[in-house]
Amino acid sequence: MKRRLENISYKNRTLKKNFDTIIISGKKLFNFSSNDYLSLSKNKRIINESKKWLETYGSSLSSSRFVSGNLDKISLIESMISKFTGKEKSLIFSGGFLMNSTLIPTLTDNNLGQRNRVEIFSDKLNHASINYGCYLTRQKVSRYNHLDLNHLDFLLKKTSRKTPKFIISETLFSMDGDIANVDDLRIIAKKYNAILYLDEAHSFGVFGKDGSGFAFGKKYEKEIVVGTFGKSFGSFGSFVSTSDEYIKKIINSCSGLIYTTALPPSVYASIYAALKIIPKLNKERKNLLENSKFLRNKLNTFNIDTGNTQSQIIPMIIRDEKKCLKLKKKFENAGFFLKVVKSPTVLMGTERIRLSLTSSMKKSSLIEFSELMKNYSL
Repeated sequence: MKRRLENISYKNRTLKKNFDTIIISGKKLFNFSSNDYLSLSKNKRIINESKKWLETYGSSLSSSRFVSGNLDKISLIESMISKFTGKEKSLIFSGGFLMNSTLIPTLTDNNLGQRNRVEIFSDKLNHASINYGCYLTRQKVSRYNHLDLNHLDFLLKKTSRKTPKFIISETLFSMDGDIANVDDLRIIAKKYNAILYLDEAHSFGVFGKDGSGFAFGKKYEKEIVVGTFGKSFGSFGSFVSTSDEYIKKIINSCSGLIYTTALPPSVYASIYAALKIIPKLNKERKNLLENSKFLRNKLNTFNIDTGNTQSQIIPMIIRDEKKCLKLKKKFENAGFFLKVVKSPTVLMGTERIRLSLTSSMKKSSLIEFSELMKNYSL
C-alpha cells in the first residue's frame, strides 16, 4: 500500500476540550498519533509570546543566520538551552531531519570533501534522519543490534585503536518507546575514546530532572546531544548541545546551519516561552507517564504485544499490515484516530499501530479505548 497524505483540520484547537481531537472528513476523532507530549502547542502563554514577537519582528527573518538573520534573542535562547541540557554551548537548527543529516557528516569531517577515516557505530533502530546522515558521510557504518551494548562493544573491539570512532543512539526510540542506557553508553564511549552522539528528540521535556532528558550534564567531554522542539515543546526546529570545540566546528562547516533561512521569529518566541514553562511541568510529566503505564498494562492483559516500551510511546505490534489497517478503520468508526506504521519505517514483520500519549489525555478516554481493544480479535 502506497503512502498518502490525509487532510486534517481542527476546531478551536486551543480550547481544552479539543486538545486531543482532530477532524478528518468532517468527523471529530480522538488523536492517538500526536507528538505534542506536554500539550504545549495549545498553551496560551506560548501563543501570546509568539504573537508578540510576530508583531515586533515580522513573519520571517528572510535570511540565513550567517547573513542578516541572526536575531540577537536567538543567542539568549541558545544559552537557555545549554543551561537546560547542562552542556557548554548550543545551536538552534531549522529542523530535526535537516540537523541529523548534515551534522553527522560535519562531525565526521566529510561534508567538505575531507576523507579522514572514521568508523560509525549506530543502533539498528535509529531514526531515518540518522541513517541518512551516516550514509552521507561515506564512512564505514556498523549497525549494532538494538540496545545491545555487548554487540556494540564486540564491534568496537574489532576496530583499530587508531581509527576515530563515532557512536550514535537515540535515548528514547520513536517507534518502540524503549530507552537506551545512557550511562552504559558513556562507559563504552570512554573505553574506546569515541564521540558519543545522543538524540533526545522524544525524551527531551518528558524525562530527566525538570524534563532535561537522559543526557543532562558534562559527564563525558566527547558527547553531543541533539533534540527537537516539535514534540514536547509544541513548537518547531531542533538543537545541538555540546562543547565549545564542537560548536565552533559546526558553525564553520555544517551546511544545514549555514545555508538555510533562520526560523521565523514567532517560532523562536515559542521555544523561548516553552523553555521557561517546561521545568515547572512535573505534575504533567507524572500524569503522562502514569497514564502511559496504565494503558500499556491494560493492553498487555489483552495479549497485545507492546514490546519493551517504558514511555509515552506505545507500539501495538500486530505484525500484519492488513490487520493493522483493519484495526485502524474499526477504531476510526468508534471515534479514535490511529496511525499504522509499516515497512520501511519499521522492519518488515513488525508492522504496528503506534500510540502516542499526551499529558492532557484523560484516563476515561484510555479506558474507553482499551475496552474496545479488549473486544477486538486479532
